[in-house]
Amino acid sequence: MSEFWNTLSQQMKPRFHEISMYLVSLSFCWLFIFHPELRHGFFMLFSGFESMSPFFIILGLIVTGGLLLSLIHAFIKRKKLALEKAIMGWSVLGISGVTSFLAGVEMLPSRSSMMMVLVAWNILMSILLLLQMGMQKYDISDDEASFAEVFVTTVILVGILLFADLYLHFSWPLTLSICIFYSTFVVFITTWVVGYFDLQLPDILK
Repeated sequence: MSEFWNTLSQQMKPRFHEISMYLVSLSFCWLFIFHPELRHGFFMLFSGFESMSPFFIILGLIVTGGLLLSLIHAFIKRKKLALEKAIMGWSVLGISGVTSFLAGVEMLPSRSSMMMVLVAWNILMSILLLLQMGMQKYDISDDEASFAEVFVTTVILVGILLFADLYLHFSWPLTLSICIFYSTFVVFITTWVVGYFDLQLPDILK
């Protein structure tokens, strides 16, 4: 039993797996294509919100770089550099923080308990990642994603996006909050199960 709780306590520290970063980035790209208001807000970063502020331009470059790195690393077998981890971490932190705030503002009047749980989870993960990055102890895993992991999680994500975005017509903050919850919580559960029971994928699926 002690081994169980020790393993669980280690997993409670947010470790952002390649799959988590990839799924968040893929969700953002999907919504970027289908939601003009998200594109407008994103492009405003590069205009410095009409003031050409270097801060916002640098922020836009970090987010863009983090998105690209997160997508690329899901398909290549190479250890991440410290700079790459930092860019990916700040990128997902910014996306998750802004998304959670906007979704929370949107859902507060309706008091939807289920959606508020998703928003609260995303905010919690953002705060924990921010604390870790402030202490330079943030943990973006170097574990390589297998082809099977990328394929299965992508199919599920596309299903979520089709249902939430195109069928239910949720706003982009709500849809992205759902996708971030899936990307972090589901991977958190599956990696714990695989790690605790020491499960191994067949070589053909790696």
